[in-house]
Amino acid sequence: MRKIGEGEPISGQGAVGVLRKIETLEDVLRVMEVDLSETIVFTPSASVTAITPILPKIRGLICASGGVTSHLAIVAREFDLPCLMASRVEGVDELEGRRVRFTAEGEIFLEEE
Repeated sequence: MRKIGEGEPISGQGAVGVLRKIETLEDVLRVMEVDLSETIVFTPSASVTAITPILPKIRGLICASGGVTSHLAIVAREFDLPCLMASRVEGVDELEGRRVRFTAEGEIFLEEE
């Protein structure tokens, strides 16, 4: 495993799954009928409340902005969803479809193939 970032732990004990970047409502609509049970969503904005419908379906959430009082953080806690906020991730665009892990301490790792 190689450390690729870190964030502020919000809820859960961490998660392992395949990273998928979700930025817009269109992105959410595109994955509504897809099996997301192994998915960790990366979103750049804490104000992307459009992802709320997929929260029960995903394994974890990494957000590049926001903090403990952000709406997205509050909703993640309500869903008992492992979540990091204010996250910095190296090369996030190249990580789409790759297996990542984040810990309860806020460290983010790429699981090497």
